[in-house]
Amino acid sequence: MQNPKDKKIVSRYFTIIILMAMVGIIILLKAMSVMIFERNYWKEVTERSVVDSVAIAPKRGNILSDDGQLMASSVPQYTLFMDFRVSDSDESRRIKAQHRRDSLLDVHETEICEGLHRILPDKSVEEFRQTFRKGRAQKSRYWKLYPRRVSYAQYKEIKKLPVLCESSNSGGFFTESNIERKKIFGSLARRTLGDVYAKVDSAKNGIELAYDDYLRGEPGWGHKKRAGKQDVTIVDKPAVDGYDVKTTLNVEIQDIAEKALLDVLHKQNEQYKGDARTGVVIVMEVATGDIKAMVNMNRLESGAYYETKNNALTDILEPGSTFKTASLLVALDDKKISINDSVDANRGLYKFGSATMRDHNWNKASAYGVLSVPQVLMYSSNVGTARLIDENYSKEPEKFVEGLHRMGLATHFPLLPGTGKPVIRKPNAKRTNWSRTALPWMSIGYETQIAPINIVSFYNAIANNGKFMKPRLVTAILEDGRVVEEFEPEVVIDKIASQQALDDITKMLTMVVNEPTGLGRQAKSENFLVAGKTGTAQIASGGQLKGGGHQLSFCGFFPADAPKYTCIVSIQTRGGLISGGGVAGVVFGEIAKRVMARDDKREISELVDSTAIFIPKVAKGNIADARYVLDELDIRHEWDADVPYREGKPVWGNAESRTSDVLLSDIPFNPSEGKVPNVKGLGAKDALYLLEACGLKVNISGKGKVYSQSIPHGNAVRKGQTIYLKLK
Repeated sequence: MQNPKDKKIVSRYFTIIILMAMVGIIILLKAMSVMIFERNYWKEVTERSVVDSVAIAPKRGNILSDDGQLMASSVPQYTLFMDFRVSDSDESRRIKAQHRRDSLLDVHETEICEGLHRILPDKSVEEFRQTFRKGRAQKSRYWKLYPRRVSYAQYKEIKKLPVLCESSNSGGFFTESNIERKKIFGSLARRTLGDVYAKVDSAKNGIELAYDDYLRGEPGWGHKKRAGKQDVTIVDKPAVDGYDVKTTLNVEIQDIAEKALLDVLHKQNEQYKGDARTGVVIVMEVATGDIKAMVNMNRLESGAYYETKNNALTDILEPGSTFKTASLLVALDDKKISINDSVDANRGLYKFGSATMRDHNWNKASAYGVLSVPQVLMYSSNVGTARLIDENYSKEPEKFVEGLHRMGLATHFPLLPGTGKPVIRKPNAKRTNWSRTALPWMSIGYETQIAPINIVSFYNAIANNGKFMKPRLVTAILEDGRVVEEFEPEVVIDKIASQQALDDITKMLTMVVNEPTGLGRQAKSENFLVAGKTGTAQIASGGQLKGGGHQLSFCGFFPADAPKYTCIVSIQTRGGLISGGGVAGVVFGEIAKRVMARDDKREISELVDSTAIFIPKVAKGNIADARYVLDELDIRHEWDADVPYREGKPVWGNAESRTSDVLLSDIPFNPSEGKVPNVKGLGAKDALYLLEACGLKVNISGKGKVYSQSIPHGNAVRKGQTIYLKLK
């Protein structure tokens, strides 16, 4: 018999279960009501609110020269699309809107196609017409109107055309924007500045990659909200634009170095019938280690030269005779030799173990006999250098190698991604990795692998009275011109050698260039003193020296008595003139001459009578900028215009320097007039702004101010046409 108490418990359980079931049924019915009867209402509410999330891209920071000139910047580019199908949940509204869109396209088709041809003249009216008709026939929602991206100026003109001027929902026209990286000075320092992948705006190499964390900024986000028939973007978190990176590169010196190198590369190929494959130049400021120029020229199959690789940092090769300076400096610093010592070069032939070393003139009457230590460097004697080092270090080769490391030659400087590590190997405890020939061949620049950046940094330390500066490529990170982070010059080694050893090696390097019989005399200047060393090294190919070509080098500094710049020139060639002095030395000499002339010109310009009224020559351009500078210099000026900006755009004008003031006058500029403006006398930045605002593509060559433009001012603008500017 069941307990009455148990009956009560069972009854309560049944009651609870029934109540829960009823609640569940009510919830289910409510959900069905919402899904079936209130579906359209809630769908409309959703459509009226958030439509889609939107990523907001930041503007990538600029890369600047040492004096603040713009070297790389980001400009927007647009891909053009049409959506030929209307979307709407309400079928009757969709049909009505579709009919309206199709009717508009029918009515304005010719006008649209003619307008697109005017702005993008490389495609005919008929080609645009066929593009439209094909997309409409396929009822495409993502139809590309033009195969390439267009500029912001072109996009703004296109948005004025019928139908295309409407919102994307109404007219169907929409764009995808991409940020394209533009190098203001064309190919100048191209590989050093680096590149970005356009589609994803991510850094590929060079400074762009090394300082990407600063340059790229932080993306923001927002959402689209329906406002009537339009979608508007509501910013939830604004994007943070990237910082600007200020480099040590000097546009003038970079240009000088590039032109001097290219001239000799072409001469090597054309006059001497050689095959100069690669050319490198680095110009470094002695006191700071700042890289003022870095040129990397690689010969393409077409015969033209282009910067495809940063050889100055990545080419880990045997340096050849430029390394003899380091070998002799180690021996001088260790007091193994003195500048007054001599060595027998044995008529250019000497056997170390089973291998015979030769001088360049071993088979000629001019072959060397007894040489002084300075003559060993002057004549670049392999035998002389090797005998001096071998006789003093053969029993303790590790001491010689330690000396090379002590002087910073093996230090790795990862300036940019891909920078190679120098290889100067050391003998192990039992010297099982060390042959009888290792030391003598190392002393003349073989058995080691060093990039040009390491060689020039070592020579820079000699020029800097022994202070080894870390090579510097970037000086500051900027935000709107304000320094947010600064990279100070960095001392790697306080003194690489004794003062006596430094004085002796500097004297010897000066003799290499300035003595009539010195092999570096091609780098000599009549106006200032040059010190340096030639290098001619065979390049191994497939483990063999024969057939690999030669590396021709010259490294030195100027003026030798008060050094300001250190420079290395390195050229890889097969055939032609095989002479470090006769090829690389010529490039060095031309660079040194032009850089010193540039500096002297600036110094002279600064010698102004303090009592005189200084009235500068003001270039035409942005009047607001000119007024700001004149105000800062407290120079009187008159201006016949009313405001520095009209409709948010700067006023452009002429400047006339008079006896005691400057007269600024307005140049009316209206891009909508369709006339090519006169940009002669403007800087690259101002000229670029004006011409791109008119819808022209701009190609710039040279440096300085615009002195010629390929399309005369006043001519009718053809949208998308390229105008060529020459600067000097």
